[in-house]
Amino acid sequence: MKHYLDLIPISEKVHRRQSRMTRACIFLAVFLVTVIFSMADMQIRTEKNQAIQSDGKWHACFAGLTEEEGQLLSARPKIQEISWYGVTNYGLDMGYTVSGTQTVLCGFDKSFLELFPVAKTTQGTYPVKDNEVIATESLKDQLGIQIGDTLSLKTPDRVLTLTVCGFTKNTSMLTKHDAFGLFFNTSGYQKFFSEDTLASDSVYYVQFTPYCNIQKEISEIQTQFGLYEKQITQNTKLLAMMFQSNDSYMLQLYLTAAVLAFLVMVAGILMITSSLNSNISQRIEFFGLMRCLGATSKQIRRFVIREALCWCKTAVFLGLTASILVTWGLCAMLRFLSPGLFLQMPAFSVSWASLILGLSIGLITVLLAAISPAKKASRVSPLTAVSGNTHAFAQPSNKSASTRLFSVEIALGIHHAAGSKKNLILMAGSFAFSIILFLAFSPAVSFLNHAFNPLKPYAPDLTISSDDSSLTISKNLASQIAEHPAVKRVYGRSISSNLTVRTKGKDLAVNLVSYEEHQLQWAKDALLEGETKQPKVERSLIFTVYSQDNPLTLHSTFSVNADSSKEFSVDGVVSSYPFHSMDGTPTIICSEPLFLELTGKNGYSVIDVQLKKEASDEDVQELRTLLPEGVSFSDLRLSNQETTGAFYSCALFIYGFLVVIALISVFNIVNSIALSVTSRIQQYGSMRAIGMSSRQLTKMVAAEAMTYGFCGILAGCAAGLPLNRFLFQRLVSFRWGDAWTLPVFALLVILSVVLLSVLLSILGPTRRIRNLVIVDTINDL
Repeated sequence: MKHYLDLIPISEKVHRRQSRMTRACIFLAVFLVTVIFSMADMQIRTEKNQAIQSDGKWHACFAGLTEEEGQLLSARPKIQEISWYGVTNYGLDMGYTVSGTQTVLCGFDKSFLELFPVAKTTQGTYPVKDNEVIATESLKDQLGIQIGDTLSLKTPDRVLTLTVCGFTKNTSMLTKHDAFGLFFNTSGYQKFFSEDTLASDSVYYVQFTPYCNIQKEISEIQTQFGLYEKQITQNTKLLAMMFQSNDSYMLQLYLTAAVLAFLVMVAGILMITSSLNSNISQRIEFFGLMRCLGATSKQIRRFVIREALCWCKTAVFLGLTASILVTWGLCAMLRFLSPGLFLQMPAFSVSWASLILGLSIGLITVLLAAISPAKKASRVSPLTAVSGNTHAFAQPSNKSASTRLFSVEIALGIHHAAGSKKNLILMAGSFAFSIILFLAFSPAVSFLNHAFNPLKPYAPDLTISSDDSSLTISKNLASQIAEHPAVKRVYGRSISSNLTVRTKGKDLAVNLVSYEEHQLQWAKDALLEGETKQPKVERSLIFTVYSQDNPLTLHSTFSVNADSSKEFSVDGVVSSYPFHSMDGTPTIICSEPLFLELTGKNGYSVIDVQLKKEASDEDVQELRTLLPEGVSFSDLRLSNQETTGAFYSCALFIYGFLVVIALISVFNIVNSIALSVTSRIQQYGSMRAIGMSSRQLTKMVAAEAMTYGFCGILAGCAAGLPLNRFLFQRLVSFRWGDAWTLPVFALLVILSVVLLSVLLSILGPTRRIRNLVIVDTINDL
């Protein structure tokens, strides 16, 4: 041995048992942080790939540019790909139909297919001739047209005969409005429809070069061509996954993600710091011996820091390796269990940013955590260190344990916990951070439940509505549809728009909506005010929809006819009307019999249909044949599927985080208590030697652990609840207007986890103390 630092490998072998828990903490902190951010990275990549598949990989589109301006736009150095695109009848209100079905007409060149993978043909080829078109698959399914067949496109002034050269997938927008889509090449589109194309429907789609500031480029283009904001459209979902969006709500999400990421890293840092501090304190006698042999304070500090970094060699490497394997396993499992939702998730990809982050947290945290113990170890007197009277290197307490309120063993436990303010802050802070982290993530659950309506119980798969929103749909049609074997549930609504009622001496225009039994139950579940169990019979229940401008509140009365003396009372206020926008007019919801009594009209405006899981496209076509003239048919299955995939992706990410946080809490608390007890093992041995029983030792350790837990709970709630409120306002209130309420359920869950962890943490240390021989306990280092 030529250098005093060569003692480090020898010391590591001798004290392997004492350093085992510290290495485990480093491993776990690096592993958890890396796994969390690796899965977050994989999720972002998945969402980005899904956004490209569904919405295209364009970044922005600019409307109203001339051909010359388009050429100037394409000459900009930061533009990687550009394609012109024109569309006619996008609003389905210009009278372009195929076999009576509204049809959207699009024109583009081949470069457009690179920006929109979803537009690529599933059969056939790109149009070569002006009268050749690519059609959506819905046209093939409904009309039986094949490649090479001709079809007639009826326009407002003529009929065009076109040849189908290929098919492409349906889009959720087209299926929702039961429309067809036809795609021309650029020359064919401009030949037939250039005069009918609105300036706002002639656009240039642009993909920028990697790593450029997209928002800066868009701003420069807007200034260069004098464009209005409404002439610029951004691919918000894709830009959000690239962290290039300036959408106000996305900025709120970025802020939330940054706060949560910071909290995760701090949790790992606290775990390592607490463990390393206890480990160093247990070997203070060893550092005193080094001082006796001539080691300076500076050399002791260097030794402690170098030894801590040596633990990283194996712990950090194993943590990173395990995180890669677990990430691969989770991604493969998700692709296997739900290929439809997670097909775009990378199978065997490595998140280098997460690995670098995990490595940095491991090394930097250990380095910083070792500084304070190293300084204290270097200041210990050699005589004190070798005398065996080290205990921890805390200063002696000025006060003895108070036994006025508690027995001596419980008083000693509380005294041990509160004796060192720094240790109490560190331990309680470690507990508190678990609570803070859990409360910080819990608003994401509320966000999840608000953001994805297709998973609500009332979300329909098919919607049938009257073209003029009148009450012209027969209720017998709902009964016929309900008899189909592929149908799970049918529910209709009657709507009377701008019905005049009289309330508080004034006339008020309202939208009156009827609910059948299923919808009434869903309305009860969404009550903000009112009793769920009304004394009135269900057929006479009346609800109104909450709005700041709605003068109707709970128990408000109104009459439908000014000359009528009969008044009706509002029995409840519901949070929202979920089916479609009611244009800001106050909404009143009632039962079907009451609607008939108030309006004298019978019939539906809308029928919603929920299908069974095994329902096929053929079943949908059979239901379509039941429909009379004058109604619109919307197939919402594709849009629901897209939203469902996003929901489960987010749910996996959010609930996975919450589970990991709970695991961190359990391990961190159990480990912290174990290390605290181990650092006082000599004191416990002395107490056993003077007659303290195992039962008293258990109570003392329990009192110490509960003191840490109680202080951690107070600190965690004090800091976590304001943070929960802040994040809830950014995620939910900012978008949906819901007021923040105390997260009772989240509090109960995390406080139960903390208390259970404290109880579990007592078992191991007390068992170890009881099983050791007194002499061995006193001399254990």
